[in-house]
Amino acid sequence: MGHLFDTALQYSAVAASSLINAVVEGALLTLCVGLVLHLCPRIKPAARFVIWAGVMFAALAFHFVPFGSGTERSTAAPSNVIHIGAYWGTAIVTLWSLMALARIAGLIRSAISLRHIAAGATPVVPDAVCEPLLRGARRQVTLCTSTEVDRPSVAGFFRPRILLPQSIYGQLSPQEREQIVLHEMEHLRRWDDWTNLAQKIGLALFPLNPALNWIERRLCMERELACDDCVLAATSAHKAYASCLTNLAEQSLLRRNISLALGAWGRRPELVHRVQRILSRPASTMGRTAGYAVTGVFLAGMTIGAVSLTRMPSLVSFSVPARSTATATSAAPSPAFTATAQHEAMPSATLVKAEMPQEAAPDAVGHTRSHRAPAARNAVHHQPKPESQDLLVLTGSGTQFVQPRLTLAISESTGATYAAVPMGNGWLVIQL
Repeated sequence: MGHLFDTALQYSAVAASSLINAVVEGALLTLCVGLVLHLCPRIKPAARFVIWAGVMFAALAFHFVPFGSGTERSTAAPSNVIHIGAYWGTAIVTLWSLMALARIAGLIRSAISLRHIAAGATPVVPDAVCEPLLRGARRQVTLCTSTEVDRPSVAGFFRPRILLPQSIYGQLSPQEREQIVLHEMEHLRRWDDWTNLAQKIGLALFPLNPALNWIERRLCMERELACDDCVLAATSAHKAYASCLTNLAEQSLLRRNISLALGAWGRRPELVHRVQRILSRPASTMGRTAGYAVTGVFLAGMTIGAVSLTRMPSLVSFSVPARSTATATSAAPSPAFTATAQHEAMPSATLVKAEMPQEAAPDAVGHTRSHRAPAARNAVHHQPKPESQDLLVLTGSGTQFVQPRLTLAISESTGATYAAVPMGNGWLVIQL
């Protein structure tokens, strides 16, 4: 149980450190991209959507970077600015998991409700204006009316349906129907239903990242502006389209909050901005070639910036407490303790065997001579030293100095005496 607890504590520290550092890195990347886009107002909404989608992908990837290099980033290091106890990491991961489960459950409920609404919708025969728009699409789309919605929406991923409120379907003019169908068909042409699903899954998995929530709002806004531009390019009816959106705004929102549905308008502040933009006639934008070039430059610069952020020192780390060595230091080594076991305990160290030299005895004329056998002279010469002195240890990865804490034990079967010294990731065992 103790080993499992230590393992869980270590992984929770890695996950919490990954979460906090990813939030900081994502916020910095979002701020930089937002400032640069603010200085480039001529970029089309469709290109801005691609750029923000790349930012969201990078912000999500930040959460998985520490796991690719192991768990060493979770330990306290001089490069980290803030060091926090590992138990705080467990609390953060617990809160994160509970919020993620709640959001995933809400997303599943939304998908079930959307499927129920789409299944209960009533197909209608499109008029002469809408029929060519539906027939010319790459995806087979059905025009339906529904009593479950109060605004035009798109439902269904594999068999999409355009849902129009049954209460206002008969009140719409042919021009308004054309504008609504154009807007919803542009969503399907851009595969916005699938990108919207990916956004919601990312938010559900990482609910404690405010940068993701802000990016998701930008994606929704740029998506709607891109569809508005398509409608204006096809009809050139700015005032009529603004009036159509205003009339739709007078209706209620979806009776049920279905986050996976794509509608002709969303939040009221965003609707006001869209109507103002339509009436003011959007300023001249970049051409297609220039837009592709600028988008490519943005994505390349964003990728370089994201990689640079991952190489920066972590802002926060969680210090995992070392396991207690009281049991290890108080228990004597087993008689079956062999060189193989020593090698498994410290795989990177070179096993050193030392023999205590016998004290020299005086000869007949008062000189001293050694009683060691010739083979003993080739052994490592080891002089007993006080515990306060440093011990030089040769390992496979280099040479290091450590402060020894000797543990003496006597084997019951052989009577041999062993000295064990902790060496960080293992033990140095010397037969005396």
